[in-house]
Amino acid sequence: MVGDGLNSPRQQGGKAKSAKSDPQFPDKYSMRNTRVLKANSKNLTELPEDIVDMACQELVDIVSLQDNLLTKVPSELQDMSELLTELNLSKNQISFIPSFISQFSRLLRINLSGNLLRSLPMELSGLKMLRELNISHNRYEQLPTCIYELESLETLIANDNQIQEIDATDNGLGALPKLGTLNLTNNNIQIVPPVLGNLTSIDELHLSGNPFRQPRHQILAMGTASIMEYLRNRIPL
Repeated sequence: MVGDGLNSPRQQGGKAKSAKSDPQFPDKYSMRNTRVLKANSKNLTELPEDIVDMACQELVDIVSLQDNLLTKVPSELQDMSELLTELNLSKNQISFIPSFISQFSRLLRINLSGNLLRSLPMELSGLKMLRELNISHNRYEQLPTCIYELESLETLIANDNQIQEIDATDNGLGALPKLGTLNLTNNNIQIVPPVLGNLTSIDELHLSGNPFRQPRHQILAMGTASIMEYLRNRIPL
């Protein structure tokens, strides 16, 4: 769910809906059986409190609010902070992430793609169980430093931003011992540091669509193992 793509167009206009205005939403019995609150493409500008109350009663642990008109993370979600393991806020109009995100200590996956984000709060580093973070299709010029403290992170998807450099040092990506997938395609990266090749946990690396000259396209096309070997061979002795 967190990995949902960005292919469908964003809906425009409309008002926030509530359970009363839409008798088909939410489906209480579906939430009870699946533990999922799915409110995608509902033109929501806020998350009605009655829906959150119902989700708490049904012990919902996955929330998807993809493709709505949210301009901020609904504060009502704080009532679910001890339940949520997955949160999908992709394809909204959110420009900042509040510090209360640190309360969601059980989160394993969070999708913030397709928003207006330029930064993340340091409090996000408190999500020590987080395995997957998707910040693609935003406005980042660099990877937020809080990411480097997410010790359980396995997948980092940051394509289609304006990221200019890769920090592969021990204080950067090198601090993520479980990182297996790194997607930095379609950014503004000028140089790929050879030391990135030493991050042996990475088995899926995507770097195409950037203005760097090395590695060349032919190397990129050969796949992750070839890219990593190429980089290691360029580390100064």
